Amino acid sequence: MSMDPLGRLLLVEDENVLRGLVHQFLTLENYDVEPVADGQAAVDAYACGGPYDVILLDLNLPVLPGVEACRQIKLMNPRQPFLVCSAAVLESHIEALHTLGVFDTLGKPYHPSELLTRIRMIMARVQAGAAITDSVRRGWRPDGRAHATLRPSALSEARMLE
Repeated sequence: MSMDPLGRLLLVEDENVLRGLVHQFLTLENYDVEPVADGQAAVDAYACGGPYDVILLDLNLPVLPGVEACRQIKLMNPRQPFLVCSAAVLESHIEALHTLGVFDTLGKPYHPSELLTRIRMIMARVQAGAAITDSVRRGWRPDGRAHATLRPSALSEARMLE
């Protein structure tokens, strides 16, 4: 029996090993994850497959910097939620991101459980906002499907990590 994914995520990370690990972890947590390696690939993926429940965005990216990728995606959909996951968030980044309506950041290195918590919080906030503004639809997804209920994390269930 297969469960519907808890949500769709776009993972924008240029470091191959980290991208692979995060992709694998979130897939095990029952998220549908599309990994890309640079800012332009993120914009292209969004144009073809967006919106996503959350975009996980590094800032120091090749081809197109993270803030510019965010700006281009926000032009397509100003309501698209982002979680900026970066080791180097400068004051100029914060100002630019706040101007775009992006306030959620997670510094690297981060623990996988913290990443999962932040994704869940963002998705819950989006759902709550959608419920207030539109009582007919259950969530902001264009297909009208409600998000699945939260379940315990596979990370918390893994005995070998205790």
